[in-house]
Amino acid sequence: MTLPDWMKERGQQAPLACAGVKTGFVDKSLKSFASVLKKAFAAESFSSRDALLQRLEPRAKLAGFFFLILGAALSRSLVFISVIIAFTFCLSMMTKVGVAPLVRRVLPATVFTVVLAAPAVFGFVTPGSVLVEAAGLTITSEGVSTALFFVLRVSSMAALASLATLTTTQSDFFRGLGRLLPSFFVTALFFTFRYALILVKTAEEAALARKSRTICGSGVTEAQRWSASRAAFLLKRSLNMADEVSMAMASRGFDGHVRLNPASPLGRGEFLWLGAASFFLFLSFGF
Repeated sequence: MTLPDWMKERGQQAPLACAGVKTGFVDKSLKSFASVLKKAFAAESFSSRDALLQRLEPRAKLAGFFFLILGAALSRSLVFISVIIAFTFCLSMMTKVGVAPLVRRVLPATVFTVVLAAPAVFGFVTPGSVLVEAAGLTITSEGVSTALFFVLRVSSMAALASLATLTTTQSDFFRGLGRLLPSFFVTALFFTFRYALILVKTAEEAALARKSRTICGSGVTEAQRWSASRAAFLLKRSLNMADEVSMAMASRGFDGHVRLNPASPLGRGEFLWLGAASFFLFLSFGF
């Protein structure tokens, strides 16, 4: 065996046979997994701050947000829903969350709703007084009002739900939810959320391990085939993990009910929050 000629020359680099091959698919998968984890743990940084809503008792906080969301769902007034949106963004600044994190969470729901509501502006869907007419299509004022109302309603509800999750830690959220909903539902929701994060973390580690051990990419098709195999592996692992966790919990005496610490008494802040949310809910019946 002899050394190749390029190894005998100084200042020369080994010719890579894989030059120009792109490995963007795995990189994108890795970034998407990391983005999910980043969003999940970024919410903890907001909820741990000492601010207005973060100090409230969890069950009172969640009940107040439920009243506000219900009020936004029942109202038939654009003005009232606009006030709800403005009130939500004011709360986001008072709770040290800021406008930008809230907008990033609400924007996907708003864009999706705009796409769904766009056909309603045309006259063949919503007849009415013609606002604009071009290329044989008419846009009616009633259609614009209907579409705008639908978009604002969904945006207000998404903003309230996002603010509730941003200002509440995971433990407080499920503890407060356990005081308001049946325990079996809260238990299932808790384990679903917990193990979804574990599986996403596992997928991220698998993609990172493949990337760190790959010098030359094998093309998009091979990367997609590998990702599909990892998806099947994660599904199998999730089923095995569910069985193992279930047996481990049963062996430790778990009977299907999560035992919570006694709830702390409600203070003045909680009553003020519930009173304000109830007032908005009451106004929604008249608007």
